[in-house]
Amino acid sequence: MSGNKSKRKNSVLALILSAVLPGLGQIYNSQIVKGLLLLALNFGISYLIREPLALVLGSSGPLMERPDIFLFLAYGLAGTVLVVVSMIDAKQTADMINKETGPP
Repeated sequence: MSGNKSKRKNSVLALILSAVLPGLGQIYNSQIVKGLLLLALNFGISYLIREPLALVLGSSGPLMERPDIFLFLAYGLAGTVLVVVSMIDAKQTADMINKETGPP
C-alpha cells in the first residue's frame, strides 16, 4: 500500500505550479513532454509580446488607434488562456492520478 501512496499527487500544488509557470504542474504530474510543450508555448508567447509591449509603453497617443495594441492584447489573451488551461489540466490530472492510486 505504501507504493501507491508515493505515486499520489497534491492537486493544489500542481495547480499552483502551473499558475507560476505553465507546464510545471504537468512536469510535477510526470507528464514531461506535455509540460515541456507548455513551457515552450509560454516562452514563445512571452517572447512575441515583448515588442508590442515596448511599443505600447513607449509611445503616446490614443491606444485604440494603434495596431500594436491589438497585437499586445491578442498575445496577452493567449498567455492568459495558456495559464488557465495549464492550471485546470494540472489539477484534473493530479486528481485522476490520485483516484487511480486509491486512498492514502
